[in-house]
Amino acid sequence: MGNVKIGEWLSEAWTIVSQDLVTHILLALIVGLGSGLTGGLLSGPLMGGYLWIIFKKMKDPSYTPAVGDVGKGFENFVQLFLVAIVGGIIASLGVIGCVVGVFFTSALVVLALPLVVERGMAFWPAITESMSRTKQSMMGWVVFVLVVGLLNALGSAVAVGFLITLPIGITALAIGYRETVGLSGAAPAAAAPAAPQAPIAPPGPGTEGGTTQ
Repeated sequence: MGNVKIGEWLSEAWTIVSQDLVTHILLALIVGLGSGLTGGLLSGPLMGGYLWIIFKKMKDPSYTPAVGDVGKGFENFVQLFLVAIVGGIIASLGVIGCVVGVFFTSALVVLALPLVVERGMAFWPAITESMSRTKQSMMGWVVFVLVVGLLNALGSAVAVGFLITLPIGITALAIGYRETVGLSGAAPAAAAPAAPQAPIAPPGPGTEGGTTQ
C-alpha cells in the first residue's frame, strides 16, 4: 500500500475534527444538504470550502474553523465545479469495466479537488497531477477510497451519522494530500545541526608553530 497509511490518517482526522466538533457537524450539514438539494452541482465548491478550512487549520494551528469560511469555495467556483463534474465522470467510468473498477478510477482523481483548493490549479492539470501521484501507490489509494466510502455509507445508514463520518473522511483526505503532495507555504523542516568538529590537539613538547625543533 506504499505510503498510504489509512489508520493513521483516520486517527489524526478524528483528533482534528474532535477539537471543533460542533463546527464540523454544522459544516457537514451544509455540505451534505447543499450538495443533495442541488443534485451535486454545488458539491465541488462546498467541498472545496470545507477543504480550505482544514488546510487553513493545518497551516495555522491558531486558526479557529468558522462555518462561514465554507464560502471560500465559491471564490474559485468554476474550477471547483469543473473538477467535481469531470472527476466524477472519470470516476464513474470504472463501472464500465466492472463494479469494483469504480474504486480504481475514483482513486486516480481523489487528489484533484485538494489540488485546486490548496495549489490553485485549474481543473484539468489538477486531475492529471492527481493521477500521476496516486498511481505511485495505487492499491493504497484504492483501499483508502473504499474505506472512506464504507465509512460514509455506515454513517448515512445510522440516522445522522454522516455528520461525523463526512468530516472525518474529508479531513483524512486532506491529511493524505499533505503526506503525498505537501502543503504550500508550510514552514520548512528545521535544518539538521552541524556535526561538531573534532578538537584540535595542542602542540606537543618540542614543537612551536607546528614545526619540530
